[in-house]
Amino acid sequence: MSDVILPNVRRFPVEEGHIKLFARSLGDPNPIYSDVDYAKRSKFGGVIAPPTFSEAANHFDENWPFRPRFGEPWFGSGREPTGTPQTLRKSGTAMHAETQFTYFRPLRAGMVLSARSREGRQWEKWGARSGKLTFSEIVSTFIDEQGDPMLECSTIALRTERIVDDGAGAENEDSVAAQLPQENSAYSGPERAPDLSALPIGARLRRAMVENLTRTQIIQYAGASGDFSPQHTDEIFNTRVAGYPTIFAHGMLTMGLLGRVLTDVVGDGALRTFGFQSRRQVWPGDSLFAELELIARENAMATLNLMVKNEKGQLVGKGYASALLG
Repeated sequence: MSDVILPNVRRFPVEEGHIKLFARSLGDPNPIYSDVDYAKRSKFGGVIAPPTFSEAANHFDENWPFRPRFGEPWFGSGREPTGTPQTLRKSGTAMHAETQFTYFRPLRAGMVLSARSREGRQWEKWGARSGKLTFSEIVSTFIDEQGDPMLECSTIALRTERIVDDGAGAENEDSVAAQLPQENSAYSGPERAPDLSALPIGARLRRAMVENLTRTQIIQYAGASGDFSPQHTDEIFNTRVAGYPTIFAHGMLTMGLLGRVLTDVVGDGALRTFGFQSRRQVWPGDSLFAELELIARENAMATLNLMVKNEKGQLVGKGYASALLG
């Protein structure tokens, strides 16, 4: 019998201030997320949300296990390194492995959503370093007050038999240092968007995502998304109980940073699909770089392959996206 706990999101207000905080946690200065006057002049007529904003539904999920509740035991640290007797090192690693979005309409400030969730696929594999790998999928459809679907989100969770420090299933990567930008400059806002309709198939675009990721930004994202897992927020728990060298970033923070790069390239509200598979943990101090490859263009739709690498040239994750042209 499955032990998957389905999300319980009956009412998810898409609020202007929350959108601003979420975009700020991604370091995204796009005015479509924060400037009401600018957004009113856009084709959307108002503020819209970033591509991964539905993660903020964690705040409104009555079943969400990674939010401490006053008066109830919490497995993060307090007076002791953990508030419960469990020790994660004995039970392997639980982590977010992959998320896939399908977009029907942009989320606008003022909407009120709910989520209809169901169990998806479940399967097992074997890894040399991590032992048995158990995968489970939850598919959530977010609908507006009229019952119209706005987006669908498929989330795949992974539990490993043994603890893994660098992300289960990490591939052997070729040396890619020469492919990275020569300067590790911090992100400073959208670069001039390329015309995807004019680029040749196979063209590659490289963008910096973040330089020297700080613990503060990880905590900032935890607050905006509602994911307060001690693995991302609690140094004492993660080192003394979970057995890691430090906290590490949410997989969805990496995906959110990649989404910021994508919208800079394809434009606001243009994404139709966006998927990302985590391959390696992201630690404080890491710098991340995105590589977008145009692999198809047909019927006013561009299809892109995505890769994220760190400053060492190691593959952090890979994915895909499709977007309307023009």
